[in-house]
Amino acid sequence: MSTTPSAPVLRGTGGAALRHEDDALTLRRGDEEIRIPLQAVRDVVPDRRAVAVELRVPAGGTPVTHRIDGVSQAAADLFATAVGAALAALPEPGPSFDGAALVTTRSLHIPRDPGPSRTAWQQARTTAWLLLAVVPGLATLIVTSVLYVMHAEAGMLILSIPMGIVTVFLNLASATAGERVLQMWLFPRRGITVVAVRSSPYGTSGTYEYTDPSGTTHRYHRSASAGRIEVSYHPDDPGQAVGVYPPSTRVLAAIGTLLLWAVTAGLIFVEMMAATE
Repeated sequence: MSTTPSAPVLRGTGGAALRHEDDALTLRRGDEEIRIPLQAVRDVVPDRRAVAVELRVPAGGTPVTHRIDGVSQAAADLFATAVGAALAALPEPGPSFDGAALVTTRSLHIPRDPGPSRTAWQQARTTAWLLLAVVPGLATLIVTSVLYVMHAEAGMLILSIPMGIVTVFLNLASATAGERVLQMWLFPRRGITVVAVRSSPYGTSGTYEYTDPSGTTHRYHRSASAGRIEVSYHPDDPGQAVGVYPPSTRVLAAIGTLLLWAVTAGLIFVEMMAATE
């Protein structure tokens, strides 16, 4: 049995992460991922809460390093020990060996080409938003304000305008919640379900990434601590995704949304009745 400790995953400032996977080190910073084969590494040097990965360069060449800051000091020391043991098992290259030539960098963010036209689903979604999320609340605000002016009750605008603004935002919140609930029920059945991998530091919430068939990487934010979760997205718009939840959670979300819509409708009714009396 090997007595070499496992190399920990180093998590640093700004969501940066350095890990030892197979025969390479992987450094992720923002939208960039750097893969460094172990053959290219001369040494891994811990410096308190930082770790520097020094590459092999030809004799007399300029030193090349990749660095991660803000890591745990204990984890940095253990990482250097574990990777150092792996490096010791590799054969020593020649003096002209250039490790930097083996390092590869790839972007994790690929801008999505929306194409020459919007899909029918995207057009329907926009229309539904205008009809359900904007028009009722905004129309109530405008109509009640006009009625108070026509009835020579301009003083009521002091009350009606704030209530109308609340109605508009409540209407938007109801529509947002309603769309989310529909996605929670429909996407897992009619969309595409994939496994999304967490890319942000661990905690009570995080960012997860998944890739669509075109190779585009998308991000999904969710209050979860797992390293991997299932998400479902619309085939015509992979950027629209929702987590896969159990039926009980979806039922509770649907009930909460119906109550929110009921409050919105009730407020609209009260405002319209008050303006027409």
